[in-house]
Amino acid sequence: MLMESPLSGEGGSFRDASLLYVLQGGLAQQQWRVSELLHRLLTYLEPKLTQVYKNVRERIGSVLTYIFMIDVALPHTHITYSPHVAEFLTRVLERLKPLMSEPEIHVLEKNTQETDERTQAVKLLKTVLKWLVASAGRTFTNPVQQQLKLLPLLFKIAPVEIDESYDEMKQDARTCLSLMSQGLLYPEHIPLVLAALDELTVSRSWHARFSVLTYLQIMVFYNLFTLLSVPAAVLHIQKLVMQLLLDEQLEVRDMAGTTLSGLLQCQFFPLDSSLQTELQTLSQTRLPRARGELASTDLVRRHAGVLGLSACILSSPYDVPDWMPQILMDLSDHLNDQQPIDMTVKKTLSEFRRTHHDNWQEHRQCFTDDQLLVLTDLLVSPCYYA
Repeated sequence: MLMESPLSGEGGSFRDASLLYVLQGGLAQQQWRVSELLHRLLTYLEPKLTQVYKNVRERIGSVLTYIFMIDVALPHTHITYSPHVAEFLTRVLERLKPLMSEPEIHVLEKNTQETDERTQAVKLLKTVLKWLVASAGRTFTNPVQQQLKLLPLLFKIAPVEIDESYDEMKQDARTCLSLMSQGLLYPEHIPLVLAALDELTVSRSWHARFSVLTYLQIMVFYNLFTLLSVPAAVLHIQKLVMQLLLDEQLEVRDMAGTTLSGLLQCQFFPLDSSLQTELQTLSQTRLPRARGELASTDLVRRHAGVLGLSACILSSPYDVPDWMPQILMDLSDHLNDQQPIDMTVKKTLSEFRRTHHDNWQEHRQCFTDDQLLVLTDLLVSPCYYA
């Protein structure tokens, strides 16, 4: 029926979407019994993935979900006869190459019939995104390696700042990143994901570097025990976060500090003496006395150290570990530093006071008399409220 009534590609978006919907309903009832028909349907649809109309792209994405639903690899079993996601994505990645080299992808929604290579790649990517979003809650398996190879491309789209008008591809890319960050990873997938994140940490777009941290937070918390079983991955992630803590963009540094605090709180890696020393060394970076001579690199390093020390404090919101009193004293030395360092210290002290207030009579036993004097002065001084 489908071959007798081919997709028109123009002027018949409702008809095409309806035809695919009827076909999808019939195939869904047959499930694994019609693998040969699924192969024929995929062969028919692949040249038509560059559809112009949004409703047709969404329906194709939904149909692709049913085509690949039975592609499940289980231990000690034979591979299925239905189409395989890995083979399909290998062909798709080849067609998306025109977009891979672009630092950022700016695309507004337009119903154009242009046939140049880049435009066709954009249309293809829009359909692939619809498929990834639709398949997230319906498939029975984890992302394959070829899906993870799309990560750099998704990061290039999702964080791009454009006007306030709705951008379909940007929203779909963000949804895909959110869903993929929540997916369970096999140990063999971890190096591929970390390599993609490494690639984005040197991106010229600070929005992309910022998005790396938000993705990393969710990925680690959803795959905590899998990642902890791979010590090299733990060290890799720690190095990545520390690298972004030294980012030139303030927003990226702030998010790196938040990420570091979360990883320390869940004990993803320990707050050992070497990490404390590294953060204290950064926080003690000397700044030129004259404001006009202020070196931005030195300010970034000093702020990175303060953010790291702040992350240590915030990682223990309801107790006082042995290392906390000294780190609080170290932070107190930066209360009168230049912005944004002073605001970081004030926010940290405010949060410390809020989280430790209820059990302060117990917590204060962890401080010496001199430290208590300094801390009391900090929390009630005019500088704190400035």
